[in-house]
Formats: sequence, structure tokens, C-alpha cells
Amino acid sequence: MQHYLQIDGWNSNIRFSSCHMLLKHDKCSRLHGHSYAVHLKLTGEIDENHMLADFGEMKKALRSMVSELDHRVIIPTMNSEIKISEDDTGNTITVDMLEKRYMFPLADVVKVPLRATTVEALSNYLLDRFISTANIPGGVTEVSLGVDEGFGQGAWSTRRIRG
Repeated sequence: MQHYLQIDGWNSNIRFSSCHMLLKHDKCSRLHGHSYAVHLKLTGEIDENHMLADFGEMKKALRSMVSELDHRVIIPTMNSEIKISEDDTGNTITVDMLEKRYMFPLADVVKVPLRATTVEALSNYLLDRFISTANIPGGVTEVSLGVDEGFGQGAWSTRRIRG
């Protein structure tokens, strides 16, 4: 029998606020921000203690990931149309995107290995990070992770990890 464990990021305070820009989008190519929430759904078989996973451990892993993004500018590094350079001191990053140039303190930026910072791409990125870093119990066969960029709009990514 399949069981599900679900964590709602809004209600569990697994949230982050960040800004980004989307290349070649009419409105969203301008620097703008969101209040994001991250959700988790695990599927699988319960163990001898009648648990699929420990809520506290899963929340801790999620909070660790989102804390790295919180109050930062998210910059994708895998898009050849976005040029990123750091100054000689390592304190400032310059981002050239089409006709725009942004300069940020390096401490205010998180670079992610993505082509874009859409919620679709962020959900997949965070899913990969969760699977590789969290202590996921052996009975879990599928992991789904969702990212909302405000109430009622978001994207999910799902990966089968066993079975």
C-alpha cells in the first residue's frame, strides 16, 4: 500500500524571499522579487514504526536549502546570453543580460546552475538538491517538490528514486 507524506511550505514556514529576472520576458526581464514557499510530497511504504519519514528531519533539510536562497538575488549560470563576472576583489559581481548591466555585492547573490530562474527550473533544482542531501528513508520511492512564487501559483517536479 502506498502512503504519502506532505509538507506545506506556507504553513510550515519553509519560505524564502528573493529577486531574479527572466531573460526575454516582457515584464519579468526586469529585476523583481517574490515570496516563495517550498512544498514536499513523499510517496512510499511505511516502516516498522508506521512512519514514511520524520517530518522534523524533512523540514530541517528543506529549511537548510531555502536559507541559502533567502534575501538574495538568484542568478542562473548556465545561460550563454547572461555574462557573469566578479571584480578583482571578489566583492562585486556584474551581470550583463541583453542590454542591461547589474552590479551586486557578491554576498547578496546566489549563483545557481540553471538556464533560467523560473519556478519550474527552481523546483527541479531544489528537488535534485533535496534528493542528494536529505536523509530520505528507504521506504520512500518517489519525491515531489513544489515551489510557489506567491499564493496559488507554482510548479512541481517529481522523481522516482526507488522501485
